[in-house]
Amino acid sequence: EGRLVHGLLHPEMGHILVRRHPNDTFSGICPFHGDCLEGLASGPAIEKRWGKRGADLSEQDEVWELEAFYLGQAIAQYILVLSPEQVIIGGGVAKQSTLLPRIHRHVLNHLNGYVQHEVILKHIHDYITRPGLGDNAGICGALALAKQALRDK
Repeated sequence: EGRLVHGLLHPEMGHILVRRHPNDTFSGICPFHGDCLEGLASGPAIEKRWGKRGADLSEQDEVWELEAFYLGQAIAQYILVLSPEQVIIGGGVAKQSTLLPRIHRHVLNHLNGYVQHEVILKHIHDYITRPGLGDNAGICGALALAKQALRDK
């Protein structure tokens, strides 16, 4: 209904536990969980795992295939738990040009046909996408929340 879902504390969807890729031996960087999504697939995790920033690894297919495996797994779980109308992927890692099509493939693989909706089955490229506001999405969202808070006051 146009409002954020908020509970006891702020949500931390990056700290969900994911199944480790069968060929992955990286221990992860999260100081709390080690190999949660953030520990395995965040920008700092990419740098620690590969010894270079993600921006410097754009031609390395194995980097982005592994990222897509973890991100696709997480997004599939978010779809099952939250049933969002759309999934927007932002941040530095998401700027990699070959990542989004790989994520689409992995989400479909992880869902394994369970979610039978046309928007996912036929239009996944529109369903899981980058923010239309680009790097301004965060600040625009913060401004929208501030405006909402003022109205609610």
